[in-house]
Amino acid sequence: MNLLREYIRELLTEDPMGFVHDLAAADDEFGEGGGDVPFFGGDPGKSGGKAIKRAFNANADHKWLSTLDTVHWTQDIYSIENLIGKGKDELSATMSLPSEEFRSIGGSTGLWVKGRITLAVNNHDELYSGHFYDYMKDAIRDPDSEEGKKQAHRSRSSGVNKRPTVSKDYSRYGKLKRGNEFAEKVVRKIPYVLDQSTWNPADINEALVDNWKAVGIVIHGIADDGVGDHLQSMNYVEGTEESIEEFALGKTKKVMLLALELGLPIFNEDREELWSPL
Repeated sequence: MNLLREYIRELLTEDPMGFVHDLAAADDEFGEGGGDVPFFGGDPGKSGGKAIKRAFNANADHKWLSTLDTVHWTQDIYSIENLIGKGKDELSATMSLPSEEFRSIGGSTGLWVKGRITLAVNNHDELYSGHFYDYMKDAIRDPDSEEGKKQAHRSRSSGVNKRPTVSKDYSRYGKLKRGNEFAEKVVRKIPYVLDQSTWNPADINEALVDNWKAVGIVIHGIADDGVGDHLQSMNYVEGTEESIEEFALGKTKKVMLLALELGLPIFNEDREELWSPL
C-alpha cells in the first residue's frame, strides 16, 4: 500500500499539465511591470522568473532529472578556477543522458557537476540565462545600493541564483483540460524539460544547477588546443605538484594542477578518463 501511495504521489508531481496551469495562474507576476502591463512574451521579469522556477520545482520529475549528467562549459581552463568554493551559486549547464557523450555549447573546458536541477529547457535560447549580468547590472554598478546589498547577502548565504530572461505567454494554457489527448500533446511540446516525456535530445539544451559538487573536469576534443591529446600521453605523470611541474607545459600543466587542487579526474567528451591525480 505504501508503494502504491508513493507511485501515485510521483505521478501527481511529475506533471507537465500542472506546470502550465501553475504558469497560467501566475500570469499577473509576468513582465517587467509585474502584472500592471499585459504580458505577451519576452522577458518575464524577476517575479515571472521566480514563478517559472516555482512551477518547475512543483511539477518536475526530480528523480529522473537527477540521472542526467550536467556540465558547465567555459572558454578556457582559467575560468574554472573562478568556480572554486561557489557550489551554492547556480550554474548554467548542458544535460546528457548517462549513455551519451557530454554535450558542449562551444566552450573548451567543462566542469562536470552534480546538483539539483532548478530549471531545464530543451533549447538554450528558451532560457537565455547566460546573460547573467544583464539583470545584475544595477547591483554591480552600485554595490552600496539596496539591490547591491541584497545581492551581496545572497552571495554570502544561500548563493547567487539565475533566472530565465525569456518566456512565452502561458496565460491561455489554463484552459487546457487534463486527460484531453490534444491538450496533453500540446503541453509536452513546451520548451521545458520536466520529465522523460518532455526530453528532446536533438536540441542544445540548458539547465540551471544549484547546490552542486564538482565530480570531474571535461576537455573539449576540438577546441582544447591539443590538451586532450597531451593528457592521453601523460598517464605516467604522478598526481603531485612536483611531477606535474617537471613534465607538463602550458595549458596542459594548468589543467593538471587544477585537477590536483580539486582532487578531480579529467575526461574527454566521450567520458574517457584522460588523467587523474587520485
